[in-house]
Parts: sequence; C-alpha cells; structure tokens
Amino acid sequence: MIEKIEVDTPTCIGCGTCWVVCPDAFREVEIGDEFKAATTGRLAAEKVLQEVAQGCPSLSISLFDSAGAVIFPSEAQREELRQRLQW
Repeated sequence: MIEKIEVDTPTCIGCGTCWVVCPDAFREVEIGDEFKAATTGRLAAEKVLQEVAQGCPSLSISLFDSAGAVIFPSEAQREELRQRLQW
C-alpha cells in the first residue's frame, strides 16, 4: 500500500502529466523559469498513483510503502533510464 510520494525535482522535466491526471496528489510549482511537479501532501487512489508514477518520462516520482521501502521505480528501472539517456 502506498503511504508516501516523493518527486525528485532536479530530474523532473515538468511535462505536467502528474498534476493534470492526479491533482489531489500533485501540483505544479514554478522554479526559476521552469515548472516542475511537487506533491500536495495528500494521497489519491493507489491505482492512479501507480499509473502516474509509471507514466513519468523521467521516473521522478517515487512511491513508498508504510515501512519506507520503494514500491516504484526500482533501482533497475532507474539504471535502465540512465543508460538510455547517456549520449
């Protein structure tokens, strides 16, 4: 069960999918001249949170269970993204 959401602001590209699909849990914030995702401090339906996190193109959304363990994304998924982004 998802108990906590975090957004890694430096890797967020500000595509807006999370705050459009799930405004209960995500909002946009202006940082400098960019818009990034941030959490609202609230949770939403678990299925919606999973879909939003899995749909994040930069894997900037992390989902945690009550013990603080990462539910999504796995370290393997993050490493795969890093490999794909290397030039």
